[in-house]
Amino acid sequence: MKNKGRSIQISLTHIIMILFLVMLLFPTAVMISTSFKTFDSVLTWPPTWISEDLQFVNYWTVWVGEYQFYKPFLNSILIAGSVGILSLTLGTPAAYAMSRYQFKGRKLFLFSVLATQMFSPIVLLVPLYKIVINLGLINTFTSVIVGRTAFALPMVIWLLLGYFENIPRGLEEAAMVDGCSLFKSLYRIILPLAGPGIATAGIYAFIMGWNDLMFSLTFINDASMSPITLAMSDFVGKNVVLWHEMMAAAVISILPVAILFSFVQRFLVQGLTAGAVKG
Repeated sequence: MKNKGRSIQISLTHIIMILFLVMLLFPTAVMISTSFKTFDSVLTWPPTWISEDLQFVNYWTVWVGEYQFYKPFLNSILIAGSVGILSLTLGTPAAYAMSRYQFKGRKLFLFSVLATQMFSPIVLLVPLYKIVINLGLINTFTSVIVGRTAFALPMVIWLLLGYFENIPRGLEEAAMVDGCSLFKSLYRIILPLAGPGIATAGIYAFIMGWNDLMFSLTFINDASMSPITLAMSDFVGKNVVLWHEMMAAAVISILPVAILFSFVQRFLVQGLTAGAVKG
C-alpha cells in the first residue's frame, strides 16, 4: 500500500513536470512553426503547426535578403562579447580580493554592490545620457558596452565571490611555499579551479549584453550600428506586422545563446551550485 502511494506520488510529479516543460516550450514551438509559414498562412484559422509548404526562404530573406539581419547580428556579438569580457576582467579580481582579504567596510561594500541591482536602469537613464553626451560617446558601441557592463558587474562579482570562497586558501599557500608568487598561484591554481564559476558569470554578462535594448535604443541613432534587439522593429510596419519573418529573425537571434549553453551547461550548473552552497 505504501509502495502504491509512492508510485502515485512519483507519477503525479512526472505529469506536473511534463506539463511545466510543455508550457515552457510552447512559445518556442510557436516561434519555430511560424518562421516557416507564409504571411497568409500565419493569419489563417484554425492555425496549423506545420505548413504544407515550408518557407525556408524566410530565413534567407531575413539573413542576407531585404533585411540584412547578419549586420545587427554581428553588432550584437560585438556588444555582448565585449560586455562579457569586460565584466570578467573587472569582476574576477574584485571578487577574488573580496574573498581573500578582510578589511573594514567589506560587508558594507558588498551590500552596496548588490544594492545597485535594486535600481531599474531606466531610473538612471537620463543622467547616463548626459554623461555619454558630455564624453562624446553618443552613437558608439562603447556607450552601450560600458552602460550594460555597469549593470552586469555587480552580479558577476557576487557569482564569483561565492565560488572563490569555496576554494581552500591552503592551495595558494602550498603553491607559495613551492615558490609561486601571488599572481602565478592565481593564474595556475585558482583560476583553473574557478573555471565553472567564471563560465557562469561570463554567460550571465553575455546574455545581459545580448538582450540589451534600452541602452542601444537611447545611445545609438545610426541604423547600421543597431543590435538585433533594435533590428526586430524593422518587421513592424505602420499597419502590419510581418510575423513570419520576425519569427525567423527571432530563431536566428536565440541560436548563439542556445549553442553557448549547450557547450557550457555542465560548468553553469557547477558554478550556480557552488555559489548556492556557500550562501
